Amino acid sequence: MRILVAGATGLIGASICARLVSEGHEVVGIARSPRANAARDYQTLVLDMAAALRPEDWLPHLTGVDAVVNCAGVLQDSPREKTGQVHRDAAAALFLACARAGVAKVIHFSAMGVDRAQPSSFSGTKYAGDQALMALDLDWVILRPSVVLGRPVFGASALFRGLASLPILPSMPDTGRLQVVQLEDVVSTVLFFLAPGSPSRMALELAGPEQLTMDEIVGTFRRWLGWAPATRVVLRGWGARILYRLGDFAAMLG
Repeated sequence: MRILVAGATGLIGASICARLVSEGHEVVGIARSPRANAARDYQTLVLDMAAALRPEDWLPHLTGVDAVVNCAGVLQDSPREKTGQVHRDAAAALFLACARAGVAKVIHFSAMGVDRAQPSSFSGTKYAGDQALMALDLDWVILRPSVVLGRPVFGASALFRGLASLPILPSMPDTGRLQVVQLEDVVSTVLFFLAPGSPSRMALELAGPEQLTMDEIVGTFRRWLGWAPATRVVLRGWGARILYRLGDFAAMLG
């Protein structure tokens, strides 16, 4: 199959591309930066999803494509890109282009819980992208994973490994439990739904079997590395809020 993967350089997208190539598929990866063209064993096209807001922006790249996997996403708005542009507008344009080009099979990555509540621009725009796909007569599958962990040092994996490397663990108050899912399981799910005759027109949440606190996840990483438990320091609410704000400010700076 010839498969177009949007968000091909992210944690999930890069792993999907590698797996597809290893199984003999022809991959067309969509990436934002020209640097993504280097040292890859599949075709990479440079396209900024924050600017690809019309079906016409996507149609030239869908020639001969049998299926599309959309892994693109941004955590929050920044000067370079907005969640609404990537999750809602560009995704809707891609899906409509698929309908026009006759690309029926579309697998789209959303996020767990967005159909139940949209407390942020991330979740609200993700759900808007889901609705745009569900409105079309395509063989769509929407995957809504929990926090994804894998071998590549990227995203949540990088965060937890970084925390695990600290001799003192800053413990955030009032954080919920996470049902983390392994990257390999997510990739295998995509391969299952790309197979001929697989079911479609469904939205699935992907999560691990256990509910874990952030401290428990960090502790697991330390055990994997053969390290003793870190000294745990519970941050007061005001301290945690300052760190959250600093993180938001850093993201705004790009």
